[in-house]
Amino acid sequence: MKLAKFRNQEGRIYTISEAGIRELAENLSKKHDVYGPVNTHDEAVFSKFRFKIIEQGDKLELHYPITTIPPTKYFFPSRETILEFGSETHTPTHPHTHKPIVIFGISLFDLKAINRLDKIFGEPIQDEIYGANRKRAILISISEDFDPKGLAFDIHFRKIGQNKYIAWVGSKSGQKIIDQSSILCTKTKDIKKKYKPSKKYSRPERAEIIAGAKDDPIWDKLAKICFGCGICSYVCPMCYCFDTEDVVKIEGITKCQGCRERRWDSCMNADFAAISSHDFRPELKDRIYNWYHHKFVRMPAEHGFSGCVGCKRCITYCPAKINFRETLEYLEKKYG
Repeated sequence: MKLAKFRNQEGRIYTISEAGIRELAENLSKKHDVYGPVNTHDEAVFSKFRFKIIEQGDKLELHYPITTIPPTKYFFPSRETILEFGSETHTPTHPHTHKPIVIFGISLFDLKAINRLDKIFGEPIQDEIYGANRKRAILISISEDFDPKGLAFDIHFRKIGQNKYIAWVGSKSGQKIIDQSSILCTKTKDIKKKYKPSKKYSRPERAEIIAGAKDDPIWDKLAKICFGCGICSYVCPMCYCFDTEDVVKIEGITKCQGCRERRWDSCMNADFAAISSHDFRPELKDRIYNWYHHKFVRMPAEHGFSGCVGCKRCITYCPAKINFRETLEYLEKKYG
């Protein structure tokens, strides 16, 4: 799916306060479902911060630690009905009939992941369900230090002072929101800030090293401590493996007579690569290697970028405390 490039009218730059950003989100919630990061104050979960629909009394967090589950869940949900059927009929679901939503306060890590998923689900064959979910969403992102260079968004806020932000408009939808708001002030000159790219994980030499290291003992070493739970995939904004299953009506559980559901899956799961007569990756070490190979070898070859945006969720929430960066550094030092 290709998103149109857009320049805000006459190159105008807007300024807004922190209170103004929250007021803008509140105003948008009067006409849209607005989702954003809030502090749930729940001590029993991995992260107190999560994306949810903004309700009265919620405080929108502008700068926050990573959420456990990224906002990509609104385009590629963990569980989604894609087809409903009866004894004699079947009806595809039509997510494009759903009303528009606003996703407010997206970090640059997650904005980058959304842009990459747009390409993955858009080429070479477009995934219509993802495309419909994505098309109805307005993206409003925020950063404290860097610009959203080369990324598609609707509005982006960047902090430039104690209580001051500048806003870029990235689409016609974003411009419409700006035009209808009296909260923002117009500036004619941009406030420049040097752009520093994040550390890259798609260097050609890295892909070559991983491709040739399938028999390295590191995979056996990782398999001894890895639980094979798949959390590294479920929290990753760039993982998109799924399974489909047909289910029939179960009283009190399912809402349809019969439906086909798409659900998140993980290449780390024991049965992911298993078919009726064969398992292509029966050993955990093979599944671990496949995770690295897909992210840092296949995806750069197929899409031109790696399957990592550097958000560190897989490191933060891994129960075995595996740090993929240490694995990459080991391989590069040994074979580089």
